[in-house]
Formats: sequence, C-alpha cells, structure tokens
Amino acid sequence: MKAIIIGGGIIGSSIAWRLAREAVTVTLLERGRAGQEASWAAAGMIAPQAEAQGPGAFFDLCVKAREVFAGTVEALRQESGIDPEYDDAGILYVAFDAAEQAELKERARWQSRAGGVAEELSGDEARRLEPELSAEVVYAVHLPNDRRTDNRQLTRAYAAAAVARGATIREGARVEAIITKDARASGVRLHGGEELAADVVINAAGAWAGELRGLGQDRVAIAPIRGQMLCFESLRALAGPAIFSMHGYLVPRRDGRLLAGSTMEEAGYDKRVTLEGIEKISRGARKMMPSLGGMAFREAWAGLRPATRDLMPVLGASPSVAGVFYAAGHFRSGILLSALTGEILADLIHQRTPAIDLKPFSPVRFSAPNQARVMGLVRDMLFRSRIDAAAKVLGVKVAYASTLEQARARYAEIRPAIVFADLSDANFPAAATAAAIKHDGGVGARLVGFAAHVDLKSLASAREAGFDLTLSRSEFTARLKELLR
Repeated sequence: MKAIIIGGGIIGSSIAWRLAREAVTVTLLERGRAGQEASWAAAGMIAPQAEAQGPGAFFDLCVKAREVFAGTVEALRQESGIDPEYDDAGILYVAFDAAEQAELKERARWQSRAGGVAEELSGDEARRLEPELSAEVVYAVHLPNDRRTDNRQLTRAYAAAAVARGATIREGARVEAIITKDARASGVRLHGGEELAADVVINAAGAWAGELRGLGQDRVAIAPIRGQMLCFESLRALAGPAIFSMHGYLVPRRDGRLLAGSTMEEAGYDKRVTLEGIEKISRGARKMMPSLGGMAFREAWAGLRPATRDLMPVLGASPSVAGVFYAAGHFRSGILLSALTGEILADLIHQRTPAIDLKPFSPVRFSAPNQARVMGLVRDMLFRSRIDAAAKVLGVKVAYASTLEQARARYAEIRPAIVFADLSDANFPAAATAAAIKHDGGVGARLVGFAAHVDLKSLASAREAGFDLTLSRSEFTARLKELLR
C-alpha cells in the first residue's frame, strides 16, 4: 500500500511513523520545512485536564491520548535516537481572586467526577510546590497526571523514527490538489504540476488543511489562529510543575528555559510577533511569577494553530472522496493528540476499529448547515471554547463573529434568538454593537453584554444603548447554561 501524507508537522510525522511500522510505503509532503509550523511554536503540553473546558467526548479523547502517549514515548525514543524530554512534574492551575477560585473549583469537581485527579490547594500549599509562585495566588488545583514534553524534540523524533522505518519526507513540496478517479483518490498534484500516485491520501496539512482542492463536497473548514510565545532564560535548571492561570501559562524546560504563553488571535496567516502580544503574555507571566522580572529574555515567536468551527479535531474518512482521510484541526492539542492520532489513522487505513468512538470528530459533522440559534460576538478563542463546552452539553450550536461587519452578515444568515457580546473587546463598542444587532434587522434577538469587572464603563454604555442584559464576565460564566437555554 502507498500512502501520501500532506503536512509534515507533528501529526503528519506521527502518522508516517505508525504506517511505516506496518510496512506501508509512506511519502510525507511538507510545503515548507518539516515540523516548523504550529508544532515548532507550541509549549509541549500533554495536559488534557489543564486544557479541557468541560466533560464530554473531547475530554475523553484527550485523556485517552495522554495514556497512549505515555505508552509510546519510550519506543519513539529508541527508534528515533532523540529524547523528547517527557516530564511528569504535573501542572498547577492557580487563581488570584474569588471569581477565578470558583471557576477552578468547578473544574476540579467535574474532573474528579470524570475520573481525573484534581487536588485542591490553598495558596500557601501551592507555593510549597512552587516557591516562586506569586503571593497573590489564593487557591490552586494541582493536576499531577498532566505532563509536558519538548515539542521540538518530539516532532523531530517522530520524523526521524518514520525515516528509520523507511518513510520518505519531502520538504518544499506544496500540494495543490488531490487527484481523483471515479470519486476515489489516486494521488496528489504538486505546485508546478508534478503528480504522485497513492492508494490513500491523508490530509494533515494543519492550518492549510481546508485549502486543498479535490475534496469533493466536503465542508471541512480550518482557520489559522495565531499564538505568540515568549522565552526566558534562568540561571538554573527548572524542574517544577508548569503553571497555568486565566492570565497565561509558564512551562519550564530542562535546560533552564522558561516558556510563557500565549495569545489566540484571528490574524490570517500572519505569524509576526506584536507588541500587544508581548505585553499581554509578559503581564500574565509576571502576575504568576513576579521573579520573572529579573530573568533574561531570550526570544519570541508565533505559530498558527489549526482550528475548526467547533475547536475539535477532524479524524476520519472523507464523506465524499474514497481513499482520503482527515487528521486535521487539532488546534491547541496537537502535541497531546499526536500519538493517538497516529494510532487512529493506522487503524482506519487498515480497516481496524479504533479504540475510541470517532463519531464526534468525523468530517461528516460539517456536512449539515450550521443551524445556530445563538451568536457570540467573541474573539477570545479560549472563552469561545468555554461557551461551546456548555452549549454542547445542552445540544445548542453557537455561531461567532469577530467584527461588526461579520456580525451583521451572520445575523442575516442565521437569525439567532440571542446574541452574546464581549464588551471588553474594542471590536464591539456597546453603542455600535446595539445598532448592528437591534437596529439592522435584529429586533427579535435578545442582546446580552458582558465585560470584566474593571470595565464598568462598557457595561454602563451597554445599558444606555439598549442591551437586554449586562453582566460581569464571571456572572456571565456562572449563568451561561441558563442563558443558552
């Protein structure tokens, strides 16, 4: 069997290794440098509990992925000759005030009910685990089973192990289209016209996965979400837990580097680092660890996370072109899901039943029109995922807009019953947002605005502009399920 994998990031490389181990002839095609996109820019977390926004199929997938990764990493190290620096120091998720504490307590509750280990700590107990932690931390949840790895070493290890097993990696090979014959994939066409034959084609093209031609009537859309990162240098080796908060995260490396992240921005394919991004990350990092102010700055970078509309990966066969499989849209969880995704794709291609139900992640889920009755004017991707987690439990679909122009167009398209607006975002000033929704054909929608506690002016402006309800961000989060109903 001949397989072509489109995309040489951590997902494509993991699949290449798995297939090559089973004697499949594998050619991996990367449009740029292998492993140099989202995989290179990540923080390396194997952390389903820190990343998850609620219980459900995605959380279950991520917990299974952590288990598979742990069972795979030693074989990967031996076959590649590269140490991925898999560390088990866990994660401390910290809170700075009562509202954040309440949100973290709820996280600890549902994760404990779902079988995870989530240890609640006082601020002082948390500082005993990490003495450099801010004195302002009042509460923390310790997640001892979450892990981390050096994502760059890991990506190199997958690629090296795949090559050691006979796979071919071609860099600078941009795929323009999948070639089909009688509605079945027969290969790919590269930029410049070269054609390569294959029995199966796997779309693991990351943020570019939705741009390939030849995918028939598939409606899978993948959008790039920029994430900026900062890196500092310590004078000593760092071996403690990673630190998460609602203001960012800090991830130690064995060689004394400390990674700080991150942003989630809709910036197209622009990977430039911005002053706004640097300020946001550094402010959050110093809030968690004040001593960071004396640490030497080393570098900054940005990557493009591949995101689907529901922020979950796409895993499975194309609904319209036989022989095409998707392994795309991993968003913030590509490192975590890498080993499991390789296992799943190998199972699918060899017609075995995967260890996890793939229906929630199937490309078929995008075939039906999005009948959303809720619209969110929210650009913060992490907060979108929190809304979506609550909506999924209730069976409610939410559509989003990032600008007022998009909001008008989406409103005319779906006519939602309720609109949520993040008034702390400069893109949605209260008066203009009310005009766009209430006056531009949106008379029937209930308009709910929310903002941070410190942004009282925006809430007052929203009430004056005719919003039906205004809430602080924590109040909105607490009442989210009620509002979605």
